[in-house]
Amino acid sequence: MIKWIKDQISSRKTLDSKMYMIVLIVGTFANLASFIITCVEKLEFAAILSTFLCFATMAVFWYMTVAKDMERHLHMPLMVVTIFGLLPLAWFFCGGIHSGMLLYFLGCLFLIVPCIVEARKRVILFAVSLIWIMAILFISTIVFPNLITPLSDREWYLDVMMAMAVCAAGIFAITTLVVDAYETERKGREQLLKEMETLAKMDALTGLYNRRELFERLEGADAGSDVYIIMVDIDNFKKINDTYGHLFGDKALKSVAGVLKDNASKDGEFAARYGGEEFVAVIRCANAAGAAKRAEEIRSRVFKTEYEEYPGLNISVSGGLVHAADHENITSALSKADELLYKAKQSGKNRILD
Repeated sequence: MIKWIKDQISSRKTLDSKMYMIVLIVGTFANLASFIITCVEKLEFAAILSTFLCFATMAVFWYMTVAKDMERHLHMPLMVVTIFGLLPLAWFFCGGIHSGMLLYFLGCLFLIVPCIVEARKRVILFAVSLIWIMAILFISTIVFPNLITPLSDREWYLDVMMAMAVCAAGIFAITTLVVDAYETERKGREQLLKEMETLAKMDALTGLYNRRELFERLEGADAGSDVYIIMVDIDNFKKINDTYGHLFGDKALKSVAGVLKDNASKDGEFAARYGGEEFVAVIRCANAAGAAKRAEEIRSRVFKTEYEEYPGLNISVSGGLVHAADHENITSALSKADELLYKAKQSGKNRILD
């Protein structure tokens, strides 16, 4: 039974729907308990009948919610029937102000907020309900005090304890749900912000940094004497797309990106997609010879990559290698690398010039 109740709550998709189910479940079992207590205590028939009617009404709402899937139409009716029908009925036949009924009234006023989503309807219902409750209090205590038969001390203690337990359980359950929902939403927003920050920095296809992040990292990096920039471009990429299709073209881009990413093995090294089929790798080497060797490793690994779909196909890159410290700024360094890349293309491709 407990598992079924938990499933009923957790299966609801929205927060207000979950709260509605909690209100319904707590209300149903609370009224059932009140009915049983009135029978055990052998109270007046009117008290027994009123508590049974309260329980039966809540059970009907539960049936219409679960079996008939009518929940979206029942939020407001549940609150209206409870505040303007069930509670006044129980008030007059179960002790009035000399019982725990006042706690139920206050509990229902609290439940208006989580059960009614639309702010305007919520405010109107709260105001009308408050006036209605105050009117019932005035009528039953000032105008017609004899309408209500006070409970005995023992009955009063039991009724107040019951009301306290039910209201406390309901408020605890709903506030816990609200806090959990807020925490879930907060974590979700934080995760979304992290994902958006990542997407703003990364190229979606290759997983490398994008052009904007490349410039930011180069401008913010320590441009020491060991920083070298390699710019490469896939040779005949348009022909690859036209011959083998754009899906394979994307695979070729990701393959080259993978080689560049694997090559960035030291602190301060990284790779980025510069645009289209152009990539930039930032490496750290002690001298130009070491940088040239790293660049050649990149070119060689790209050329030796095998593709299952097309055995024997070799994809090559052409590029330019520059020493960042030899240039006034990042823009001029990238411009020189691009110039060398163009010369590599003109001189036969599948090579990296420095």
